[in-house]
Amino acid sequence: MNAMRIGGAVLVVGLCIVGLSWAQQPSAEEILKKSVESSYPDQFVSVNKLENFEKGELSSAYELRVFKKGSDKALLEVLAPEDAKGQKILRVGDEVVILFPENCRIVPLSARQNVLGTSFTVADVLRVDLVKDYNAKLVGTEKVQDRTAYKLELTAKDETVPFARILYWADTENFLPIKSEFYTETGKLLRRALYEERKQLAGALRPSKITIENALEAGTKTVMTISEMEIKELPDSMFTKEALLESCKKP
Repeated sequence: MNAMRIGGAVLVVGLCIVGLSWAQQPSAEEILKKSVESSYPDQFVSVNKLENFEKGELSSAYELRVFKKGSDKALLEVLAPEDAKGQKILRVGDEVVILFPENCRIVPLSARQNVLGTSFTVADVLRVDLVKDYNAKLVGTEKVQDRTAYKLELTAKDETVPFARILYWADTENFLPIKSEFYTETGKLLRRALYEERKQLAGALRPSKITIENALEAGTKTVMTISEMEIKELPDSMFTKEALLESCKKP
């Protein structure tokens, strides 16, 4: 009788431990949200370098300043080279436009369009909202770059987002992204992203180097390096077409 009681107690304790471990396991949505939040502050200004490689050779390089406010407002300004200096790309919600300062002309862009001929799309640099735009499913955990990572499958909620399906790996220790893969609706791999060289940016540990590899063209990739990042309150007024036009009129 005592043995039966002891056995029953062990079973109950075991079930409680299993239940507790499941309760502590974050959901796919929680993992994705924490990963996005750990990567970027809600409002910030950063200085980025974009280097484009074709067939393994450096073909172009740009220096950018990026302003971001929340998930729906972002502004990119080209600082160098001289022939592209002053170009600005503005995103507010689903609308994206580019300003050409030499003639103060504003032209609409698609979030799927590449930035300055690189492998980065407008959505990459100006931050597509993964939490808002994708449904997340936890596939399991895997070892990636010597880190244990949650593996998420993200499926687009509608056709307005650039990629139908994304596989996304986030560090189980701090939720920072490690890599991602981008697919078409038919399952064709378009490109891969690697998030590397973690360092202190805007008061937290974040990936400072993001490499986008084109899966359709061997040796074609773009490397974005974040050299500076500052948390800053940004007025809504700077994220308008009127502000773009005013900026190109100034000497």
